[in-house]
Amino acid sequence: MRIIYSCYWGSYLAVVAASLHLGLIEEFDRRSILQLPYFGKLPEDELGRIYYMGTDDMGRRVYIMGSRKAGGVVERALKGIARIYDMGENSVAFADLLPYGNAFYSIGCFIIRRLNLKTAGNAFLILGLKKSFEKIKRFVEEVKEKSV
Repeated sequence: MRIIYSCYWGSYLAVVAASLHLGLIEEFDRRSILQLPYFGKLPEDELGRIYYMGTDDMGRRVYIMGSRKAGGVVERALKGIARIYDMGENSVAFADLLPYGNAFYSIGCFIIRRLNLKTAGNAFLILGLKKSFEKIKRFVEEVKEKSV
C-alpha cells in the first residue's frame, strides 16, 4: 500500500499530514513543523512529482506531492495506472489536503511564493496550520484506518 498526501504546493499541508502519519510530529509545534523534511522546499516546477517521506509502522509507504487544484484528476489517474499494471485500485490511497487550507494559510503561501518573503509568509502559514491542525490530524487518522 502506498499513501500519497497532496496539497496545492506539496510542501506545506501534505508535509504536515505525512509527518503526522509517520509519527514525526504528534502535536502542533511551530519549530518542529518548520524543520520537517521538504517543508517549504519543493519548487514550483516540481508540481506533480512524488516524494517519498517514509514507511509507517504497518509497512505502508508514505509520499507527498503538489497537485495544485487537480487532486481529483490525479487520484483517478493514479488508480487507473494501478489498474493497468494489475496492482489493484486499493494499492494507492490519495489524500487531498486542499480542503484543509484556510485564509491565513493561503495568504502565507502567496507571500512566500509570489512575493518571495519567507519570514512574513511563514508567520501567516503557521497560523493557518495551527487553526487547521486538529482537522488535519483527524483526516490523517481516517486515511490510516481506511488504508489497512
